[in-house]
Amino acid sequence: MPISEAQKRSRNKWDKENMKIVACKIRKDYAERFKQYAADNGTTPNALIKSYVLKAIGEKDGADE
Repeated sequence: MPISEAQKRSRNKWDKENMKIVACKIRKDYAERFKQYAADNGTTPNALIKSYVLKAIGEKDGADE
């Protein structure tokens, strides 16, 4: 079942108030190798980066409460 427009607006509002994007610039070849590493390990680049950030600051993944 598709997400309604009201649900999208609500999710986007919550994200705007509670979430922040963390990004970095790296060489294209490194990025492709990282994507492949993630795929080979059954995960995503986002999940790996999030895991590292939380570990670095001493937090556990609370599934974004």
